[in-house]
Amino acid sequence: MLIFIQRFISAVLRLLLVAAGLVFAACLLVAGLVLTLLLLGWSLLRGRRPRIVRFRVDPRSPFAGMRRGSAEAQGEVVDVEAREVPDVPQQLRHDKS
Repeated sequence: MLIFIQRFISAVLRLLLVAAGLVFAACLLVAGLVLTLLLLGWSLLRGRRPRIVRFRVDPRSPFAGMRRGSAEAQGEVVDVEAREVPDVPQQLRHDKS
């Protein structure tokens, strides 16, 4: 009977530890999501687009670490039209209303 009680207490303690670990992991996940949403809202309030950082892993050496994607790997090059910029800055006009 004593062995049964010891095994029962041991099983209950294991279940409690697993449940506590799951609650802790869920709290970390929720905290990460809240922090992400707060940072996203803050960047949008300041009028800046959020930066998306993409990491790439070389499949030939997966344990070499992650590196930021280089500008070469972004895709094709887009040509733009150049225009002249005047040397003298233009005066800002203040509308008096």
